[in-house]
Amino acid sequence: MSFLLTATGLLLCVISLAGVALGLYMAADRRTRARGRLFAVWWVPALAASSGALMRDVVTFAVGLLCFLIAGAVFLIEGDRHHEPSTGRKDDLARGQAGDRLLDSEKTTKENKAQGSEKAAS
Repeated sequence: MSFLLTATGLLLCVISLAGVALGLYMAADRRTRARGRLFAVWWVPALAASSGALMRDVVTFAVGLLCFLIAGAVFLIEGDRHHEPSTGRKDDLARGQAGDRLLDSEKTTKENKAQGSEKAAS
């Protein structure tokens, strides 16, 4: 019985460490950073549960398993939301009128004169 509990605890520990490593790998990519962090954090209570199985401590195992289930529910709920940062902002205050890519000070003299004549005509 003792060998079976130790083998189960070691198997849970290896799976949990692999889950944390996969989450950290996902967090390294910009597109999956938020999901990767959440995935890595989700597997930390599984490590606690596996250590409870290795130590033959029922309370540590139960609390780790309960936290793992709650974190899994949060992972599923938060998975539906998109946390992607917007790459292009249309209302950038540092840019010129109408969202020009160059500031007035970055434009050539001809561009500034042309813009000035457009303002005078309107």
